[in-house]
Order: sequence, then structure tokens, then C-alpha cells
Amino acid sequence: MAGRLARYRELLSDRSFAAFFAALALGEAGYAVYAIGVLWLALTVSGSAFVTGIVLAVEFGIYSLSFFAGPIVDRARDLRTIILVGYPAQGLLATVLGVLALLDRLTVPILLVLIVGLSVLWDFTWTALNTVPPRIVSTDRLFLANGLFGAASGGNQIAGYAGGAVLLLLVGSPGAAMLLYAALNFAAAVCALPLRAPSAPRAPARFLDEMADGWRYLVRTREPPVFSLAMFSALEAFFSAAAPLLITVLTYRSFSDPARSYAILFSAFALGGIGGSLALGELAPRRRIAVALIVASASEGLLLVLAIAAAPSLAWSVPAWAAVGFVDVAFYQVVIVFYQATTPTPLLGRTLSNAYLFRGGSRAVGALVLGALLTILAPGVLGLLLAAVFLAVAFVVPLVVPSIRRLAF
Repeated sequence: MAGRLARYRELLSDRSFAAFFAALALGEAGYAVYAIGVLWLALTVSGSAFVTGIVLAVEFGIYSLSFFAGPIVDRARDLRTIILVGYPAQGLLATVLGVLALLDRLTVPILLVLIVGLSVLWDFTWTALNTVPPRIVSTDRLFLANGLFGAASGGNQIAGYAGGAVLLLLVGSPGAAMLLYAALNFAAAVCALPLRAPSAPRAPARFLDEMADGWRYLVRTREPPVFSLAMFSALEAFFSAAAPLLITVLTYRSFSDPARSYAILFSAFALGGIGGSLALGELAPRRRIAVALIVASASEGLLLVLAIAAAPSLAWSVPAWAAVGFVDVAFYQVVIVFYQATTPTPLLGRTLSNAYLFRGGSRAVGALVLGALLTILAPGVLGLLLAAVFLAVAFVVPLVVPSIRRLAF
């Protein structure tokens, strides 16, 4: 234990790492407040599970367009610049969203427009945030650092969910949660001020040429199998929005105190994510990437069945959703670390954002399908369908794509 703490202390002793850590943690807390608020806004404004699915689809559909942000992030002289623009700009839009909600002037079209704006800004911020670690952490410590990031983010997500839930209960409107989201974005920008993540000097190039270089690397590179991993991630992502959507809809429909249950179960989900992030950081499966991906996907499918079956019992639902959170965090965190460890630094922003076109697009379509299925299928039947999909993806893809089984760094 002392050795582990010493490794974490060594990381945090670096001023840039500590600044990035604090900014990321506050930003994730803000996103947690946004997540708990925006889904509740969509459901209460529209009263429709399908519209809630549309909101998620729009959000993740815009995230999938982050490949436009990749070349801009890669050419930034210091990634801090992207972060210092992205967080405050999101704070401003979140303020507008919160004020409109509190004034009861929010409609579904306005909500969608603001979500588009926030998601576009997040494309740049997210790409920059995921491009920073290889510039401030050695390759052999990427799993450890990302485990620490994930655990801190999970803790702040719990604080964010709890804070958003308290505001929901006290104020009676998710608009207050949106204002808290705005404040946390501004705070994250302030914390990022000491960060230094400069790019190496390189010859100037046209935007379209840099975009083409990024796509060429993603599609043509065979060692490592960048494109194969992107496709595996996209397939896994199709129903990866199941957890937040199911927590929202199940508590709204089935629990006696929906707002309170919603906050508690989202917090349990985040608490599980903390454990999963720390476990992944300690295990650091650098030579067993495929095993980690298979276990994460298969386990999530099976645990979703249990979590759905646990409703409306809060006592059973809390550990069930915590278990889902434990494995839910693992799949994409492994993918991110693999890209960070194996991609040339000048191409990392473009690789991450280009690969997310497929994952984000798949997740957006999957959210629409889930929203529709929730209107026609019993939750238990939907759970079995989700389990079948996750299990099929987990075992069939590595079986038919040998390069996935050889993933390592």
C-alpha cells in the first residue's frame, strides 16, 4: 500500500500533472452534474423515453464529429490553450441553459440547440484532455495515471450527482444543476492555468492535409491494429448508453421516490466506476488488452440483466448498478490508454477523435434504438437482449479478428 501511495504522490508532485489532475477532476464533476440534469430535463420537459433517447443520440452524435477537432488540437502550441477556451465557453452555454430552465422557458428544441453547442465545445476539450497524458506521463505509467484520473473523476462524479440531486430536490428544477455545471467548468479552467503540455515544433501544413494524415494513419496502420480496435470499440458502444438511460427511465417509471432514487443509483454507478478505474490502474493489463476488453464487455451485459431485475428495490439496485459501473468504465479506458501508448504524439489528437467518429456514431444510433425499445419491450426482455449483444461483441470479434487478440504494448 505504501508503495502504491508513493507512486501516486510522485505523479502529483509534478506541477503540470497536478494542475491537469485538478482541472480534469472538476470538469468531470461538472459533467456529472450535467449528466444527471440534462436527462432529467429531457424526461420532465417531454415526458417521453424516446425523446430522452433522442437527446442522448444528439449528444453522442455531435461527440462523434470530434474528428474535426483533432487536427486543430494536434497543431495547438500548448494543449492548455484548448482547455482554457473550452471549459469557460461550456460554462457560458450551461448558464443560459440553467437560467431558461429556472424560468420555465425551456422547450425541447431549445434544449437540443444548447446540447449541440455544449457538445461541439466538448469535442475540442475532450480531445485535448485525452491528448495531454502522454505529454506529461511516461508510457509505463499511463495505466496508473489514467486509473488515478478515473478514480478522481468517479469521486467527483459522485459529488456531482449528489450535488445535482440535492438541487433537484431543493429547487425542484434541473436548471440549478446546470448553473452548478457552469461554475465547475469555470473552476476547471482556473485550475488548468499552471498546466504545460507543449507540442514539438513541426512544419506548418494545411488543415485538410493534416486531417488526411490522421485518417491515413487510422485506416492504413496495421501494427498496431488501430482501425480494428476502432471497429471493436464502435460495436461495443452501440448499447453502451444503456446504463444512464436505464437508470433514468427505470427510476422515473418504477421507484416510489424517482428523483431521490435517480440520484442514489447514479451515485452508485459512479462509485463502482471509481473501483473499476483503480483496479484497472493497478492491474495495468498492458500485455492482456484483449482479455480486459472481453471481460469488460461480457460482464457488463450480464450485470445489466441483474440491475434491471433489481428494480424497484433500492436495496438491491444500489449494489447492482455499482457493479455495472465497475465494469462499464473499463472497456473504453483500456482503448484510450492503448491509443495513448502506441500512437505517435503528433497524431494522437486526430487518432482519438477519428476513432471516436465510429464509437460516438454507434452510441448515438444505439441510444435512439434503446429509446424506442424502452417504449415497446418489458425491461426484463430488454435486459436479455442487451446481455446477448454485449456477449456476442465480447467473444465474436476477437475470435474473427486475430489482431485484436494480439493487442499489447
